[in-house]
Amino acid sequence: MHRLKIIYITLLILVSALYSCNQKDKQEFNPELDPLISLTQPIILKPGINQINLGNFIENDKNIDSVFFSEEGYTFDSNTKILEISHEFEQLPNISTIDIAVNGNTYSIVCLKSPKIDVNINYTPQSDITINSVSIAGDFNSWNPNTHPLKFADGIWTTNLSLDKGLYQYQLVVDGKWQNNYPEGDTVANGIGGYNTVLIAKNACSTNPLSLTTIDHNEDEIIIGTNHIPNQLCILWQNQIINTDLNKFKDNKYTIKIPEKAKDLDKSYIRVYSSHNTCLSNDLLIPLKNGKVVTSTKELSRSDKHLNIMYFVLVDRFFNGNEENDNPVNDPRVHYKSNYQGGDLHGIKQKLDEGYFEDLGINCLWISPIFQNPQTAFQEFPEPRRYFSGYHGYWPTSSTEIDRRFGDDLTFTNLVNTAHSKNMNVILDFVANHVHQEHQLYQDNKDWATELHLDDGELNIRIWDDQRLTTWFDTFLPSWDFENPEVTDTISELAIYWIKKFDLDGFRHDATKHIPEIFWETLTKKLSQNFKNKSIYQIGETFGSRELIGNYVGSDKLDGQFDFNLYFDSRNCFADSLCNMQNIAESLIASLSYYGYHNLMGNITGNHDLIRFISYADKSVFPGEDDKEAGWSRDITVQNGTSYKKLTNLAAFTLSIPGVPCIYYGDEIGMPGVGDPDNRRMMNFDKLNENETKTFETFKKLIDIRKNNIEFIYGTTNIIDAGNNTLVLKRQYFGHVSYLIINQSGQETCISINKNETGDIASYTIHFDSEINELNSSYQFMLAPYSFEILTKK
Repeated sequence: MHRLKIIYITLLILVSALYSCNQKDKQEFNPELDPLISLTQPIILKPGINQINLGNFIENDKNIDSVFFSEEGYTFDSNTKILEISHEFEQLPNISTIDIAVNGNTYSIVCLKSPKIDVNINYTPQSDITINSVSIAGDFNSWNPNTHPLKFADGIWTTNLSLDKGLYQYQLVVDGKWQNNYPEGDTVANGIGGYNTVLIAKNACSTNPLSLTTIDHNEDEIIIGTNHIPNQLCILWQNQIINTDLNKFKDNKYTIKIPEKAKDLDKSYIRVYSSHNTCLSNDLLIPLKNGKVVTSTKELSRSDKHLNIMYFVLVDRFFNGNEENDNPVNDPRVHYKSNYQGGDLHGIKQKLDEGYFEDLGINCLWISPIFQNPQTAFQEFPEPRRYFSGYHGYWPTSSTEIDRRFGDDLTFTNLVNTAHSKNMNVILDFVANHVHQEHQLYQDNKDWATELHLDDGELNIRIWDDQRLTTWFDTFLPSWDFENPEVTDTISELAIYWIKKFDLDGFRHDATKHIPEIFWETLTKKLSQNFKNKSIYQIGETFGSRELIGNYVGSDKLDGQFDFNLYFDSRNCFADSLCNMQNIAESLIASLSYYGYHNLMGNITGNHDLIRFISYADKSVFPGEDDKEAGWSRDITVQNGTSYKKLTNLAAFTLSIPGVPCIYYGDEIGMPGVGDPDNRRMMNFDKLNENETKTFETFKKLIDIRKNNIEFIYGTTNIIDAGNNTLVLKRQYFGHVSYLIINQSGQETCISINKNETGDIASYTIHFDSEINELNSSYQFMLAPYSFEILTKK
């Protein structure tokens, strides 16, 4: 292992005057006049001119008196609803607001300044051979080496990157050959049999960051605390600012007066943002019920999106509840693994009736696409060009009919109604990007599709980055051209159809990054207009940098996306026996900093496009071996019992951090599988072995802990300690405090926590019965190899 290179950037800290995002006049709280569609997430302002279409945020502009930005240098076009911010970026405060005046009331959208860090990358050749070109590819540029060439001078190849703080992986491409940047960085496994170089980007804010916490509350007030007095403090109730006075901080505590109007609303929120010099703090999100602080998850309902614990059901591979609709493709070229295996909506409904999901603790089902798919097989374009059926549901020949092999309208209606009766949400996997060539909409409107052939004659198939918004997934899967307004309007109406007809609670959106943002803005606006009093959760799928993923997240687009960057960093660490948990800590902080400390991003245990975690940890794929081919050539099983323990360590982490946990079917028992379709085996409900049964019970207990301790839903998040193989994570919401303690080594390990941190250990429930030794100033937790402990305040 090479030394870990950490980039520290020294920033010139300018001490500014105390500043709050106050309104000039006394604020009148009147949520009934709020023109904004929802509780607005902050907008990230980036270097250059920022154009914001406020029409995507505003429900009704008839009564709007004015729109203004809290800083100079902006224009607003009342016809197009475009706000253009041209203020010098370096002079922008960390927190600013877009303010909308309506009948003497002001409603605000918080804007946060993107905290970019300049990082220099150097490559020094280790020999005297002539090198003609060097470029860099990593998760910061979606692994596209064409975007960042290095320049040669004085024997060194260099380039500059502008990054958000956090952990990144990359490789250099030297004269067309991919390699690591020896000896500049540590390396980690990349999941495909090789290694990537690690880069951690830090600045002065990482050393002693400003930290907000919730301390106490009563019927009228909330007390928050900080470790530094901030230069900026912005507090909102709903979308209205509560005026503040930073001179009223006392002993690093500040008292917030709950608006009287809050008593009139069944549900509302207090939000807090702050910064110190150039550094943004974590944010706070405090739910209120009729003006009182919510203190228990029992006061929440399934409409509270943060409460979701999602379970991904791949319909054809879950459970066969009706053998009469079994109809696999009759084609000898289609292998059993890539054909229909009988799972259906009846099977999901049966497992609902049996209480499987309730027993596990799930409250949100993500159902794979159930649209009608082709009756015949099709040959995939990539080598070795196997034949597949559309068992997965992602080749729709109709966007309104349910695949007859899965069920019918009545079956799906009964499934959704049953889930709702058990306080579970149901979200459907919606395929907007493309259809199958047999789809009638395509047959009638072939000019609505993007071009299959590029100008140079190359087939535009799976060119994921250079043709991101036009590429086809295969020769028989035309992608829609969403620059055509008719396409955007038609496809978004199809999504509305499913919510209206089946009372669904949201969507998982396939191939999000391959669709322009205008479609997501259009769909989200239509959903808010059509379902004003319904909570609809939308989550997208994008593989790429945090910046690319984040471009599709916001009040005007999606609630969240799956956080693949955090998952890959977690997978690399929890699957290994020599893990620097600082890498996970840095990755978690990077995600929270970018998406918000109370985000609705999806934190996965795995998914249908990736090797299952347990098989990754079990080293089922040989170095350099293609994970998909491994599943075709060998029978993959779990060989090492410790792989189950590594899986539950991952689950403990995933179910303890902010966001929406998402369990891929079968992960709760440690079901193996390498690349697609081996990772999509038929679910096993019977004859579980001892390890599988224990894994299920551990998942069940972890879910129960999260669901019943509000700090895991709305609490602050702090890394107490992160080192080689050990991690201590703290979640706190007022007096509700929990700790996650992880040992990722193959040895029994003693992990110490200072008594000043925890207080009396007797005031906690020790959920997994670890041995605890009390010393003068600390408690020592003796954790078995690959294990964890969770403490929750009684």
